[in-house]
Amino acid sequence: MKDSGLLSQNDYFIAFESFAELRLPGTALRISIRGSKNETDLLLNLPGTMDKWHIDFRSYAFYSVTSEDFTSMSSGGTTPAFHIYCQSDLLTYLESRSNLQKREIDEQINYRHFSFACMEHQVDIISADNPVIQLLGTN
Repeated sequence: MKDSGLLSQNDYFIAFESFAELRLPGTALRISIRGSKNETDLLLNLPGTMDKWHIDFRSYAFYSVTSEDFTSMSSGGTTPAFHIYCQSDLLTYLESRSNLQKREIDEQINYRHFSFACMEHQVDIISADNPVIQLLGTN
């Protein structure tokens, strides 16, 4: 997660592009996003002004994209676009509705909630593995 520092800054904005379930060695799920310190660049989708990112997960238990219109954001000021939760409402819900807790005990792992607050979308992934975050460059 060496490139995640920029994604975790309060003044850096991201926009969701796509999910891809992959069958590559070491990558089961890839998220593609665009990023910029200037929110207007993302809104206008101006070439040459945005960073291109791939976020790869080796494994995952859950992933979703929710339209901004249906997302409940917590109050309390500005939050970074990328955040990792060891405990969240989503983890609590999935633990009560699935076998996440049993798998954590059986496999001696800890699931975490990786959250990406994108423009117009909320992206959530539940995984026991840290993602590989790669800044591909500016496009």
